Amino acid sequence: MAELKSAIEIALEKSKKIAGEEEAWQLTPEQKNEIAQIRQIYAAKVAEVEILVTDPEKREIELDRLRRDRDGKIEAIYQKAKAKK
Repeated sequence: MAELKSAIEIALEKSKKIAGEEEAWQLTPEQKNEIAQIRQIYAAKVAEVEILVTDPEKREIELDRLRRDRDGKIEAIYQKAKAKK
């Protein structure tokens, strides 16, 4: 089964093709697993907010906060991997 790639991974591949760079760094299996766990945890948090928060404005604010938190944690893993190249 083909591995699903994140938008960040796809964008990095495209930018490397444009710049003519070779694969400079890769995520380790542990880092990929950590990202998958983060996504799973935040998917549950998003589902909880969608069910429990009835005010649409508050719901959107909370969902936005969760997305930013999730993306920040994932970005930190990518930055750590990139720094170790």
